[in-house]
Amino acid sequence: MPNVEAVQYYQQALKLGQKEYKNCVHRGLNPNIQALGEEKLQLSQSGLGVMDIPIYLVAGSTEAARCNSFSPGFYPLMSPDSEFAMKWINLCSAQLDEGIHDAIKCYEYLGRFYVREGNKRVSVLKSVGSTSIQADVIRLMPEASGDPTTQIYMEFLEFFKHSKAWGVHFSDLGGYAKLQAALGFSKDEDWPEDFQRKFKGRYFGFRSSFYRLGGGSLGLTTGDALLRWLQFYSADDFLTMNEGDYRKTLTAIWKELCVHAETAPIAVSLAPAAEVEEKKSVMSTLLGGGRKRLRVAFLFQGTPETSGWTAAHDKGREYLEQTLEDSVSVECYYNVSSQGAEAVIHEAVGDGAELIFTTSVSLIDATLRVAVKYPKVRFMNCSIDQPYVNVKAYYCRVYEAKFITGAIAGAMSKTGRIGYVGSYPILGVPASINAFALGAALTNPEASIDLRWHCLPGDYLAEFKEQGIHLVSDRDYIAEQPYGAQGLARLGGDGELTLLASPSWHWGEFYVRIVREMLRDPKTIPLAEDSSKAINYWWGMSGGVVDLRVSDELPEGIRALAEILRQGVRNGSIRPFQRFIRDQAGNIINDGFRDLSMEEILKMDWLCDRVNGRLPAFEELLPVARATVRRLGVAREKIPPEEEKKP
Repeated sequence: MPNVEAVQYYQQALKLGQKEYKNCVHRGLNPNIQALGEEKLQLSQSGLGVMDIPIYLVAGSTEAARCNSFSPGFYPLMSPDSEFAMKWINLCSAQLDEGIHDAIKCYEYLGRFYVREGNKRVSVLKSVGSTSIQADVIRLMPEASGDPTTQIYMEFLEFFKHSKAWGVHFSDLGGYAKLQAALGFSKDEDWPEDFQRKFKGRYFGFRSSFYRLGGGSLGLTTGDALLRWLQFYSADDFLTMNEGDYRKTLTAIWKELCVHAETAPIAVSLAPAAEVEEKKSVMSTLLGGGRKRLRVAFLFQGTPETSGWTAAHDKGREYLEQTLEDSVSVECYYNVSSQGAEAVIHEAVGDGAELIFTTSVSLIDATLRVAVKYPKVRFMNCSIDQPYVNVKAYYCRVYEAKFITGAIAGAMSKTGRIGYVGSYPILGVPASINAFALGAALTNPEASIDLRWHCLPGDYLAEFKEQGIHLVSDRDYIAEQPYGAQGLARLGGDGELTLLASPSWHWGEFYVRIVREMLRDPKTIPLAEDSSKAINYWWGMSGGVVDLRVSDELPEGIRALAEILRQGVRNGSIRPFQRFIRDQAGNIINDGFRDLSMEEILKMDWLCDRVNGRLPAFEELLPVARATVRRLGVAREKIPPEEEKKP
């Protein structure tokens, strides 16, 4: 007589299978487990031996005829009075009495398992709640190809060699190395056995929480979600939390996961609201329509006395206080290191800050980790192309002013050879180099640009002088005290630089406009909590955050030309990249009848044919540049991830 409890298990499993089957039919999906296919069995094979495998990774069978007996989750579909059901119930009785000890036999292909012997054992163990099953595994090795799925699998094989962790999948290349680095391991480092066991247990709990919250509908793998999660929480958190903690923290970053799943997660604000809207905002504030006072905090990595970058943002902070006076209360935190930033941001929140600006990209990781804990506080980080809901990014389109200084350089050059010193190979910098070169070509058809870099060793001014180059575009003028910044300058015989013209940065204009919007309505778009996009502000000359500074050294005619170009760029009638452009390899980038999109401009990783030089590789950079290039580099996806401290 069959075990009553086993019969009940079959009835419950059958209901689950029938429900899953109907849902799949309704959605136009395969309602049964997958069949491996005869052609796969012809691939190269290697035995892995007997091991525990996660039962949720068992995807199908090698025998197509057996697939109709199971729903995709390996729940049974056969009638309770069938021979299949009796065998299933007998197996379940054995499991309940003494456990099933015989290993199934299966093939592993692309990280999933296909049963060649033991389909019912899988179904029974799945139905009674087992999370793993003993299996004698043979790997089927796919043929090498450029197919992304195969390439990602090849990365998995290297990962598995060191971690012995099944079930970790990613949608994109590079995910395994990033995960290993986030956990404190190099990609060639073996994981200790105790760490392997702990990771597998925690990963299963994380996966369960992710799917219970509806993660299966996002189009993300559990690995994708974990990598995103590790940007907000630490590896130590991952290894010590339970499923309840995972659900709580995943809920806190759910909007971040939803944005991460989008094909175009970032919405770019290219200019402030129209002037009429700004006047309306100010008037509503004066009449009491918004809040009366906003508490704002600024975090600076340096001090105004030691850093031109900090001086520029601090000048913007002063402008904010002078412009809005009693409507804003500001606290400043100087010399904030990336290591100590979390504590300082917590302090700022504790001091009552409602809007926090972290003014360096190196502070973004700390900002992300704290922001998720304070959903009612607004956070903004000075960077660009950041796909986060909880932290908005802001930067300036300095390439617009570079185009004008390039035109000035072309008009003033006697030889056509002009020097240019780039900062770092990060987003927006190739656009500035190319805009400068195109501006030079506008006024001098023979112009060519000799490119050097601050982030590489060497004395570039000495090189320019030796080569007879007398016009050089160096660091931009970003504050009232430039600390050596010269913009476009004349290089004298004594090596001294004389300023001619430079882009100038006015962060105060940005800060005032953002704060005014917050004063009018703290939930105003795009600062709303329920924003479905990651908002990045990339304002330029039309928004007043970038302008042109010219010297009295410029001849009157060139000053007039610069002003014409300045007004044209500001009102949009002159667009630096709406012209014929060819890159260094001879490819036509623009035929001259269109403008480049903001995405094309921001993510330029090429140089135009008038530039003599190249973008440096990460390995060549001076150490001071590497952290910024990791975060904002034009080739950041190709840079090996940096290992975190081991948990």
